[in-house]
Amino acid sequence: MLRVGVEASGLVSAKALTGVKRYLACLLEALAAQAPAENLQLYLYFISPPRPDEPALARLQPSAWLRWRVAPVARGWWRIGMGAAMLRDRLHLFHFPAPHMARFCPVPAVVTVHDLAALSLPPEQTEKERRYLEEALYACRRAAGLIAVSRNAADEVERHLGLSATVTYEGVDGQFFQHASEEAIAALRAQLGVERYVLCVGTLQQRKNQVGLLRAFERIQERVPHTLILAGGEGSGSETVKAHLAAHPNVRAKWIGYVSEAQLPALYSGAEAFALPSFWEGFGLPVLEAMACGVPVLTSNVSSLAEIAGEAALLVDPRDESALAEGLLRLLTDSALQERLREAGRARAAQFTWQQTAQQTLAVYRRLVK
Repeated sequence: MLRVGVEASGLVSAKALTGVKRYLACLLEALAAQAPAENLQLYLYFISPPRPDEPALARLQPSAWLRWRVAPVARGWWRIGMGAAMLRDRLHLFHFPAPHMARFCPVPAVVTVHDLAALSLPPEQTEKERRYLEEALYACRRAAGLIAVSRNAADEVERHLGLSATVTYEGVDGQFFQHASEEAIAALRAQLGVERYVLCVGTLQQRKNQVGLLRAFERIQERVPHTLILAGGEGSGSETVKAHLAAHPNVRAKWIGYVSEAQLPALYSGAEAFALPSFWEGFGLPVLEAMACGVPVLTSNVSSLAEIAGEAALLVDPRDESALAEGLLRLLTDSALQERLREAGRARAAQFTWQQTAQQTLAVYRRLVK
């Protein structure tokens, strides 16, 4: 029996189900499903008691293969308490799904690196990431094994730290993210108050380049009937985006805030195009979600986005607003291109599954405990 602990406190945080929280929830669900066949015992460690109605834990309830551990007291948990619990549970390995490691970790540790954008981008684009950079580097250097969610992230680890990381791509749930019913799409469009729209999904952050997308769309909006819909919670770039919208009231765009996971398939499916022109992404999960729903995608030709999209998206330089505007116009007016990208996108998204992510993650675990 392989006994593996996972730092799962992120599942009960107040944060929306995006980014690392989505990665952790989907990975654990896939691992738990495979646990009996793989002779795997999972222990989820929480610094505070999970709420019984926490959506991220709906399919991760305690069982013979999945156990919960809650810190008896929060004080000292990361310094010594978590490590002591690892010894009591006789763990073979502990997985930190983000680069933040307990000070006392008496078993081999796996750390997942989503990106090192704070070292790859200018300071003004990575204000939030830089707050955690020192801790991230500390965790990476102490880990027995590193997982990177893309080849681009693994290359960052090699370039900046001189360390190797195993690539385990994230996945997309093709049973959930698929083209929604016409009734669901119609209801969503009525809720938005628009019939035809271009969609961008992502937390408002400077590195996601929503302001550049707004500027590019403004250049072409007189030539298309669409509205640009920005969906995502407030991040380190939210004030910039909101200020731009306030200063440009004539741009045909709406920011609708965070959208729950349950609403995403209809939101994607109702869009005539999806755009994510980020300066940098560790993975770029919304690209695959949009593709799985049959939406033609435009994204950046840099970082992991080009890697994940492959030839199934229209790639542009996110720093070239003219190229971004031309790409948007082409995607919205070229029906042959739209159809080709719809088909290619569905096929591309099908190559990324959470079951595969779990299998690759398990292989890392077993390699470290031999």
